[in-house]
Amino acid sequence: MLKYFFYNVKDIPSQYQWQPYHLGYWTWILILSILVVIMANIYKKSNHKNQILKGIAILICVQEALKDILHYTAGSLTLSHLPLHLCGISIFMVTWHAFKPNKLNSEFIYALTLPGAIIALACPDWTQYPLLHFSSVNSFTMHTWLIMYVVIQLYAGTLIPNFKNLKYTFVFTLLLMIPIYFINKVWDTNFFFINTPSPGSPSVVLYDLFGNGFVLSYIIICLILWILMYLPWRYYENKGNIVHPELS
Repeated sequence: MLKYFFYNVKDIPSQYQWQPYHLGYWTWILILSILVVIMANIYKKSNHKNQILKGIAILICVQEALKDILHYTAGSLTLSHLPLHLCGISIFMVTWHAFKPNKLNSEFIYALTLPGAIIALACPDWTQYPLLHFSSVNSFTMHTWLIMYVVIQLYAGTLIPNFKNLKYTFVFTLLLMIPIYFINKVWDTNFFFINTPSPGSPSVVLYDLFGNGFVLSYIIICLILWILMYLPWRYYENKGNIVHPELS
């Protein structure tokens, strides 16, 4: 499969495509999960936490740029590769947070970046590439770096979700959907998967159930997910076991 590492997807024989949840997929997940665990322990013990976060953010930005350069070289770069999906927006949020954390970006990376990247790895939409294609490698690792950035801080206690700040993320995301919607219409793209669901993802089920109203179901599911994600933090906060840092 290394023969096709830099190839345009149109020039790759279909037999090199892969199916989620087979051995190769779980090998990727296992290796990357181990990396997250190792990095979480390194970060927790480190006296250079800010430098580590900035390093991860810079790695993410450099890798995103390299991905586009390789797609351009392969002749496969399209408007859909712009970082305007949730995980693409998360690149900006993570970088912003690494250099200047505040209420918006701190809550965004927990409330949306973390679950979004986990869902992306759980329901991969890059199966048209071989497992050892640069685009597959980028997709597996990029989503892992986003997860890692959040998880290591949760584990070390340097990122403490605050339900009271969730409103900033909610309003920001709703406002973001307005230009994204029109960009999708003008460029015939599908950023945030608000035009059609991502193949193989749970949103396909929502589309089958609600038709074009499946986008509204996103909001309901987000609200349910956030309740589950924030309940433990609220519980410990009410017991006085959590002290939130001062953020602008």
